[in-house]
Amino acid sequence: MRQRVFLAALLSLIMMSFSLPGDEALASGRLLTEQEAATEKFISSLEATLAQKFFDYRKRPIVRVAIFEFTDEAGNVVKSGRELADRITKRLYLKDQFDVVSQEKINRYLGWNGLSSLGKVDAESLQRLQRRINTMDPGNRIQALIKGEVKKGAGRSLQVSVSLIDFQFTFGAIELEKNIFDSLTLSTEIPFPTEQALQEANEILLRAENRSLEEGRLLILVNTQGNDILETEYARQFSKDQPFPWTKIPYVFIPGKTEVTKPERIRIGMEQLLLSPLGAEKSSGKRLEYSFLHGKCATNEIYFDEMIPAQSYRLITSFLDLKNNETHSEFSEVQVYSGSTTVVVLSVYVPNEKERMRNRQTPRIEVFQLFGKGTEIFLNR
Repeated sequence: MRQRVFLAALLSLIMMSFSLPGDEALASGRLLTEQEAATEKFISSLEATLAQKFFDYRKRPIVRVAIFEFTDEAGNVVKSGRELADRITKRLYLKDQFDVVSQEKINRYLGWNGLSSLGKVDAESLQRLQRRINTMDPGNRIQALIKGEVKKGAGRSLQVSVSLIDFQFTFGAIELEKNIFDSLTLSTEIPFPTEQALQEANEILLRAENRSLEEGRLLILVNTQGNDILETEYARQFSKDQPFPWTKIPYVFIPGKTEVTKPERIRIGMEQLLLSPLGAEKSSGKRLEYSFLHGKCATNEIYFDEMIPAQSYRLITSFLDLKNNETHSEFSEVQVYSGSTTVVVLSVYVPNEKERMRNRQTPRIEVFQLFGKGTEIFLNR
């Protein structure tokens, strides 16, 4: 019984800390205008509702929130929408219970999805947003999305509707078919002093743009055994405009014969991602595919395999050479084409001491790229 009373008291204190209206005006000692009072009341209500829905002092003592600029009904970012999103961001940023995603990252997330703003969201578009963000930024830790829509209300007022969306919601076939996802909506009317002020509030700052997102498949194969791999004449038969010519070639790369040592502390990064070797695939088709690729390309690890936006990516590879305790690194540009597959083959070469002395071999990283039309590498096998 005492534990229940304690938990109730603790929750009450938490909710009170989320519900202090007019912080800025109270600090300055002036009275709130009608517009400011309505805005502060709504933001305080939103803050308290967000805490009630997502905050758990045992499981989630900090809630990570992504706040998207509010739009009009057509998906355009408007002046009042940007200001409201900015005020909510600043309010939550000052609270220890929340961790707010930066606007730079928000813009990056939108770009990965071919969007300029986050307009209307349904189950399918939310799942697509989840998949893209979780693929390109796997450490995002986002739990809640905040998006809003504004439009002219009755008289000189702005009608505001804000959705609090569970970003970690799990989708199945039924949820997608019936458009089901976890979302809570809050609405309010904010009065404006003049008609002109209301018109300015609805001024478009950024027009909605929903580009058709062109994608390609990227696979990163790596040899981490220390031996170099040598390119054969068959590598010249690959083209992004032709299916993979697997039936015509016995192999693309072959392992070198020099004596080597195993590299240490291999690091592979793509843009902001730090990649790790992929675990055992549950799909027997995937296991067969990877085994086939290793046989053709003389590699032993898969570090990345995803459909991603078709563009150029920065790839950085490094490893530690224990012989002299030096780090070797290599920077390269990787191109992913729409409707094609890019296979990046990395070779981390570490000759042993005898090879270094006898043949003057030095550690190095080789980066090769193969291309094939389509996203199924077994198409013409």
